[in-house]
Amino acid sequence: MRHKLLLMVLAGTLVFLLVVSVLALRGPVSVSRAADGHPAVVATVAVGSWPLGVAVNPNTNRIYVANNMNNNVSVIDGASNTVVATVATGRSPNDVAVNPNTNRIYVANGYSNNVSVIDGSSDTVVATVAAVAIDPSGVAVNPNTNHVYVANFLTNDVSVIDGLSNIVIAHVAVGNHPIGVAVNPDTNRIYVANRDSNNVSVIDGASDTVVSTVAVANYSYDVAVDLATNRIYVTHANGTPPNTNNVSVIDGATNTVVATVAVANNPWGLAVNSSTNRIYVANVYSNNVSVIDGASNTVVATVAVGNNPIYAAVNPSTNRVYVANSEDDAVSVIEDLLPAGVGGKVMLPPAAIAAESRQSPEESGWSAGTYAALAVGLSAAFAALGVGGWYARMRFLR
Repeated sequence: MRHKLLLMVLAGTLVFLLVVSVLALRGPVSVSRAADGHPAVVATVAVGSWPLGVAVNPNTNRIYVANNMNNNVSVIDGASNTVVATVATGRSPNDVAVNPNTNRIYVANGYSNNVSVIDGSSDTVVATVAAVAIDPSGVAVNPNTNHVYVANFLTNDVSVIDGLSNIVIAHVAVGNHPIGVAVNPDTNRIYVANRDSNNVSVIDGASDTVVSTVAVANYSYDVAVDLATNRIYVTHANGTPPNTNNVSVIDGATNTVVATVAVANNPWGLAVNSSTNRIYVANVYSNNVSVIDGASNTVVATVAVGNNPIYAAVNPSTNRVYVANSEDDAVSVIEDLLPAGVGGKVMLPPAAIAAESRQSPEESGWSAGTYAALAVGLSAAFAALGVGGWYARMRFLR
């Protein structure tokens, strides 16, 4: 009897080691799933006073928020959703942009009329570019050329900064009161939303000249690019209906408006996730974010956030969206999954891993054959040892 009990213990140990070994060979637990269409706020991060521009470095999972009233930038760790640093900048920082290739962060300071350059590895200002124009309001980076583009609201032009030397190398005249700027690094085109011209200037990054002007609706505020589709999205707020509270969709190949998407009240900032073809629009007066499906140009979800959501940014690596709520002095973190019909591997937290213990063989990533072979082997081993009853009570298989 003692020998049989010893054999049972040894068998249990062998089974445990076998299961652990197989799990280790599989690597981290993940599950392939499609989105349920319900993006939601998963965290709220307190930052400085009157946050405006927000940008993400997907390589480091750091988020940068321009606090306009505090003259600084909050640095958020995307893994913990906590502020890990605060960096002093110039006066009234309006917007922020990241070059992920160099880990440099560029901050447009409205009252200082300059740009602060932050080293992302040390969270310190390593340069200040002074030769920009009056009231820099928007900033964007082309990581391929290491050029930085600054929209100067009161001088109706865009300053071009060489990221290597931190020197202004060109000024490009655009429309009236440029406020938003975005870059398509694949085409080396820069898009500038001119608030009071009702148009978008298209700049060729090779020649630093305007090559096209696209007429859009009233009061253009922000602009963003979908790199995968070469579509450009422009918000319109504070205009006269029906030319307001919507988003213009521009085809980057033809520089023509191909769609207009109605959103909520006073859309200002927006961000694009090129990996999922979703566009996130911050609606200031509605205190929510409209989620647009880029394939159908329709709003597929609306997410309630804080007060006065004004700008947004996306980390395509985590499918998380960061929304600056200016009146709350906080950033809402929205988690969104892949659009319906698109499969993807989503890494699960420990609680979700426990829940996935109820998944089917197909859902788990193992084939039914793998489960069957393992079951046969274990059954034979237990039967030989006379412990089939104990095995039958295991919840290894369902």
